[in-house]
Amino acid sequence: ALDRDAINQVVFNGVQRTNNQWVSPSNPYYMAKFPMPKRDIARARALMKEAGAGTPALPIPISLDFMVPNSAESRAVAEVMQSMVAEAGFDLKIRVTEFATSLKEAEKGNFQIYFLAWSGRTDPDGNIFVFASCRSPNNNGNYCDPKVDELLTRARTATTPAGRKAAYEEAAAKLLTEGAVIYLYHRTLLFAHAAQLDGYRVMPDGLIRVTGLRLK
Repeated sequence: ALDRDAINQVVFNGVQRTNNQWVSPSNPYYMAKFPMPKRDIARARALMKEAGAGTPALPIPISLDFMVPNSAESRAVAEVMQSMVAEAGFDLKIRVTEFATSLKEAEKGNFQIYFLAWSGRTDPDGNIFVFASCRSPNNNGNYCDPKVDELLTRARTATTPAGRKAAYEEAAAKLLTEGAVIYLYHRTLLFAHAAQLDGYRVMPDGLIRVTGLRLK
């Protein structure tokens, strides 16, 4: 029911990079065999019907608690999502929560859906292991599959890029269909600096490294 490109256009004027994976399409570990799905509202409604929605036991609309950190960006994305999924039969009840409080609530499991941004890491392991492996600290959805744990461990211990990517692709086949996280977009990081500054590179985590910088 979600249209990632529309979210990007409406909220961000097309600045972000839409995607459905834990690494950006510009990353060497991006898995082209799992392209970003397009919005298919007819399919969404069919899946709802298969799940028994529209019956006395599961009346439509299905109301869900949607915890959203209190920022203009997060609220705007949540409101667009709310409008989109309503067409499939979901009623997202947006619960705006201060960011620090939302993290505590997520740790306790006091949510049904949680909107969370991640600053990103330069290595893909930092973007997936703590979110998808059993009993990891950021696995707020409590997803747990020993096979996925095995594959993610294989990826983080592989000695070649090809070996790592193969393990990630096996894990993605399960995570992108049954995992607890739905990926929407990657932030485009924008930095301004004086023309005299030389050697600056934008890193995926947004942190500024001063190594190699010099003023001309």
